[in-house]
Amino acid sequence: MPSASGNSISPGTTSTPNDARAGDIDQPCFALADHARILMPDLVAFRLGVRPGSTRSHAFALAPQLTLLAVDIREEQSALEAVALALLAFTPKVVLAHANTVLLEVSASMRLFGGLRALLSTVTSTVKGCGFTSRMGCAPTAWGAWLLAHARTRRVTRRVRIVKETTLAHVLDELPVSLIPSAHSHGNVFEQIGCATLADLRHLPRKGVARRFGQGVLQWLAQAYGQAPDPREAFCAPASFEARLELQARVESAEALLFAARRLVLQLAGWLSAHHGAVSEFSLLLEHELAARHAPKTSTFKVAWAVPTREADHILWLLREKLNQTTLAAPVIEMKLLADKVSEHAPPPDTLFPMPGSDSESMAQLLERLSARLGAENVVQLVARDDHRPEAAMTVEAYKPASETKPRRGKKSSKTQTASADTPIETEFEAQAESEGPLELPDLAVPSQPRPSWILETPQKLMLRNERPFYRRPLKLISRTERIEAGWWDGNGVQRDYYVAADDRGRMFWLYRERLTGDWFLHGFFG
Repeated sequence: MPSASGNSISPGTTSTPNDARAGDIDQPCFALADHARILMPDLVAFRLGVRPGSTRSHAFALAPQLTLLAVDIREEQSALEAVALALLAFTPKVVLAHANTVLLEVSASMRLFGGLRALLSTVTSTVKGCGFTSRMGCAPTAWGAWLLAHARTRRVTRRVRIVKETTLAHVLDELPVSLIPSAHSHGNVFEQIGCATLADLRHLPRKGVARRFGQGVLQWLAQAYGQAPDPREAFCAPASFEARLELQARVESAEALLFAARRLVLQLAGWLSAHHGAVSEFSLLLEHELAARHAPKTSTFKVAWAVPTREADHILWLLREKLNQTTLAAPVIEMKLLADKVSEHAPPPDTLFPMPGSDSESMAQLLERLSARLGAENVVQLVARDDHRPEAAMTVEAYKPASETKPRRGKKSSKTQTASADTPIETEFEAQAESEGPLELPDLAVPSQPRPSWILETPQKLMLRNERPFYRRPLKLISRTERIEAGWWDGNGVQRDYYVAADDRGRMFWLYRERLTGDWFLHGFFG
């Protein structure tokens, strides 16, 4: 990754005020340390004067209650990779750098996320959601952003955002020379020669600096100031997603489990962005603490939805509803997230004016949320059936995503005749037979007469007055005959002649006459 081509952001370690409080003297404090020096103090130790780079004896003199912790390189690398995986949602150029730092090339992402300030805020909240605290710096070069992030950690400068290359050299010149990654290997040599800032180091003779500190320091300075290229190998997301999280304490409630699962979901969102994919189903594996002999050691439940997505907020909402309806078999001590169904992400339409079908995805998400909260069996939809009987043409079924419904093809299973009593049948089939091509029947039914907006559940029998059907007022037939004969296969066969009727006030009704008995029935109302 050419680091000189854009801005970089580097989350580092935490920092706190320099003043010590009276209550901190008796509080226990912790710090990461190697065999000789302090690597990272916690909040209480920092207030007592313990700084990164202090010797162990000096740290114990300032904080006698200090507890030193050893560094677990494997766990730190795993945590750093988890943060990098989550940050892939903002840019594909993510680099794991020196001293627990993650570099992001964001010059092409600022406009997408609403500017630099909004992007920094979103990145900060994402790192916090992963369970870490970040200190960020922004500069046109990778090492420049690295220096500003670590300078903010040590509180040696206030300006940590540089966008223009013209101001980069001026800001970096004021930083202390102790920020150089190789400074600890030279001890107090910089102080002995009177070199306090990077500007002092740059003013020294180049041959003398190379002879005393090595050629690598000059190369590092040139890369930090944008005078030399700085190629880096970008972090690559794995081919399949599988993230695990060991909980710090046993979790017994669904809300606490969701708070921990947020870290895994953020990693999933970053992984999907890196692979240009979207997920429609994932599995959450829970490892339980063995509270009883016959208690299950692990449990698994799946979360699925209709429209594939890679938005972390939508995935978390569905997971919350799923967890609220789940009773944990035993306290959870570890969790693992697996992406089961991953598909290619469909980008949003780039048209200036949205088309009428552009809200289908939001409607599908609404139905998903209703199904997750109320239960899949309580969210129903109307489904058309291949039946010409009006009372059997529609049915109510549980909501199913569009991806699960299969189109029905083939011949209809009903025997139907639609004819007109006044107009003879035209010889269209004869004309088609004379043509050279074979006879092709349409997949859809021939358009019939209009249907009313309100159909009665049970048809109402009508009286006859002067050989005319009567419903409150005499009715007049205003349409041709529509004959429906169907239902012979299930024992509920019908033989009806349907008509559209109207009264003298303009109200329209849907009537039919039984062919066998001659009785008239009201079956629906037009609006």
